[in-house]
Amino acid sequence: MKTCCTFLLLFIGFTAFAQKSDSTRIRKSAIGFDLIEESTELKSKPHIKNGSARVFLHNKIVATGLYRNNERVGKWRFFDKDSLSQVYNYNLKQMEFNIPDTTLHYNIDSLNQGDKVTYPIKIGMMNNLYWYLTSTARIPKELEQKDTEYQVMFYLYISKLGRIDKTFVNYSFSNNNKSYQLIDETNRFKYFEFSPATVNGSAVDSQMILKVSARIGN
Repeated sequence: MKTCCTFLLLFIGFTAFAQKSDSTRIRKSAIGFDLIEESTELKSKPHIKNGSARVFLHNKIVATGLYRNNERVGKWRFFDKDSLSQVYNYNLKQMEFNIPDTTLHYNIDSLNQGDKVTYPIKIGMMNNLYWYLTSTARIPKELEQKDTEYQVMFYLYISKLGRIDKTFVNYSFSNNNKSYQLIDETNRFKYFEFSPATVNGSAVDSQMILKVSARIGN
């Protein structure tokens, strides 16, 4: 009798697992910037992400986490060169772990001595943001000069909601420089999320400053 009950319990457990498997499927989709996402969805709710997900860049995992009704929930883990670089909790809207990028600079207006400050952090990999900015910006015609290396500064205005409000770019070489506002014609800024800067525990507007170089060849 004991053996029969054990067999029955195992059978019930296997049946439940099979039913769960039969009710879901994995969907693979391109989400921009060469990223491919494998996400779980219910067959009864096609195209609505529910369950585990993995994001790949050139066949390497760069993010893992969960969706509920197409929204990211819980802790998402982000990876750089196979190492954990960031953990963001979407339920708490809080960065729980981050390896800082020491090449970035920041600006927050109206700080007072003794203020407790945290700076904005992009959620997920920075590579796609750099790629979009550098591929969208253009060297001003009045500064075009062959075989010249330019210092390029991107000034990202990050709102207290963690979104890019606007971006300015400055090109310079020798004593020449030119700044202009970078227009997001393809509306891709909406794909970049940030954990906003805080002052004394409250989210505030801020600037994130990225520095790269550019060159016009012969």
